[in-house]
Amino acid sequence: MRTLKNKLQVTSSKFQVIFLASCILHLTSSISFAESLKIGYVDIQKALNQSTAGKSAMEKLKKDIEKETAILKEKEEDIKKIEDELNKQGLMMKDTERDRKGEEYRRKGRDLERYREDVKRDIMIKEREMTDKVVSELVKVVQKIGQEEGFTIILERGNTVLFATDSIDITEKLIKRYDEQKKQ
Repeated sequence: MRTLKNKLQVTSSKFQVIFLASCILHLTSSISFAESLKIGYVDIQKALNQSTAGKSAMEKLKKDIEKETAILKEKEEDIKKIEDELNKQGLMMKDTERDRKGEEYRRKGRDLERYREDVKRDIMIKEREMTDKVVSELVKVVQKIGQEEGFTIILERGNTVLFATDSIDITEKLIKRYDEQKKQ
């Protein structure tokens, strides 16, 4: 029993040495291959935020938000007036008038909440559509740069790249090329 165990240990040790040797051989043969690789990365979020088209889209979205915020504030002020009127004059009003104002207050409150939710959803949709459009265009430019400059691979900074030297960052080149393309 002991000899079988010894034989298994020796066999296991031999296998480990052979595996290690094959890994080292593979790595040394890959070094010459790796030297011919051209790798780059881009920060798509940075390109989205700093490109002219990205900034323009964000400005448009910001204006839409400001417009909707003004409308919401106006609606809130209208509801507040009705609430104040009910609080100050409610006891002096006729029952029918008080009931009518109360119903108007509740209806406008419900309408405001629906409008607020609709605006929130619409803004999110607009932002996603804008982002998707610009990112799609940026990806096409990255692919063009990759083909023209002979990159083997271009990665996206963030999810896939944990560390990379700045020398392989082509984000600024992407922003410049994208902005030039959008001017035409």
